Amino acid sequence: MFVIKAPGAAVVTTSEAKRDIPGTFRVAERHRVYVTKDGQPIGGMVSMSMMAILEETLADRETTEVAASRLQSVRDGGDDLLDADDFFSQADAMVSRSAGVRVAKGAPKRAPKRASTRTRKGA
Repeated sequence: MFVIKAPGAAVVTTSEAKRDIPGTFRVAERHRVYVTKDGQPIGGMVSMSMMAILEETLADRETTEVAASRLQSVRDGGDDLLDADDFFSQADAMVSRSAGVRVAKGAPKRAPKRASTRTRKGA
């Protein structure tokens, strides 16, 4: 049996979602929606604000993984430190690959900085 332990979450079957797509999206604006088929979770729906948080978190995680790998390699004596441009070029390439995004030839190697949704303490 599939049990949701998150407060404020909703569960909808694939059949229910198909029958009332607009209603399912309305619920997803306020709650995480778990979509099930034959009683098992197969996907989910979230609001656009939650999607933005998810996208930023995934990008941050990718960058952190690259940084941790490089730091370990430097500590092990296997590599020299990269300059900032090389680091971000490699990090952006990894994020693009994981998101299935292809950078066009001649496009800038590094995306412009995005506005952060985080606030600094005391700001």
